Amino acid sequence: MGDQMSKNKPRLVFRVELIGNDLIYVIARHEKGALSVAIQHGFEPDRSPSAKPRLVDGLFAERAINRKNPDQEAA
Repeated sequence: MGDQMSKNKPRLVFRVELIGNDLIYVIARHEKGALSVAIQHGFEPDRSPSAKPRLVDGLFAERAINRKNPDQEAA
């Protein structure tokens, strides 16, 4: 049982800066996860140290690129 991956849902919201200074919001467990989600959705995150993902208020979750619709939450 201890070898299973964590089943915790990502709940933190991160602001990810893209190349070209555009911003997107991502729901993830940590900064590295936020970058992975952005890349999986076809975005190119800025990899410079000053542009690392930043934790933002949970209110931005509704703007997140990986937000689930309420009918998907039940699954």
